[in-house]
Amino acid sequence: MDSHKSLITAEWDVLNFQEPVLQQLHEYWRRQRGARAMPARPDIDVADIPALLPYMFVIDVLENPRDFRFRVAGTHIRQALDEELTGRHIADAFPPEFGGEVKAIWSQVVDQRTPVRGWGDLWVPGKEFLKWEAVAMPLSSDSAAVNMLLGGVIFPQIAYKRP
Repeated sequence: MDSHKSLITAEWDVLNFQEPVLQQLHEYWRRQRGARAMPARPDIDVADIPALLPYMFVIDVLENPRDFRFRVAGTHIRQALDEELTGRHIADAFPPEFGGEVKAIWSQVVDQRTPVRGWGDLWVPGKEFLKWEAVAMPLSSDSAAVNMLLGGVIFPQIAYKRP
């Protein structure tokens, strides 16, 4: 039975973010791309956006066969999942059904060279009550082929939890 109840939507320019952190990350991505279809990894300077770092991830796009590997995953992500994703492939990071969905959506980002927003319930057993919202945006070293993704995810119930 499907326990994560994800809803994935892809829109161009109008992503209707609920979470300001993701809106800020998307706006930064847009500024860095300028007139190009997408920015390159060197265009992303984390010193410009230190408040967004805990929520960010950078993904390597692997081809033949297509796969995705976490290059970096922020501390907020690690806190929500109780595990480190850096260096892990989708199949090692997510349960099969959710991982397959993520792979399909991230492939859409690669193929269409456009950001995608998603949201839903956390897939981690015992934490299904937690909600998430995320964005994945393409990066390209040659302004044509997508070789990395820049993204962010927020789990509001953890992010806004009072100490």
